[in-house]
Amino acid sequence: MRNSKVRQRIAAGKLKLRIRDLRNLGMKSEQVLGEIGIYTADELRRQGAVRTFAELKRAGSTPSLNMLWALAGALDPWPEGTHWREIARGESRLSLLLAVEDLEAAAQARNAEPRPGKSAE
Repeated sequence: MRNSKVRQRIAAGKLKLRIRDLRNLGMKSEQVLGEIGIYTADELRRQGAVRTFAELKRAGSTPSLNMLWALAGALDPWPEGTHWREIARGESRLSLLLAVEDLEAAAQARNAEPRPGKSAE
């Protein structure tokens, strides 16, 4: 993907990447992401690795941390990506884990709040 012509075509919107075209992700990942409504590489990029991983967990899937590393690596740097093992061993590992934890805590707090119009009797 390091070809400058390919990058130019992607930037111009003339070439659409599929999820399976991204580094670290294949057909199985594409199927799993489709189950939560992510069908294109652009949708995945907009959603981000952390939110996508958290959504997979909320949907009842049991993704391993390798999926988080693979998602993060697929998106950074765009569109070439980084091998998931580099993410797993790198400095961004802790920040990714903390971001997932924060997102899950915020979702739990939202779910615990009483709904407007409902009395807490």
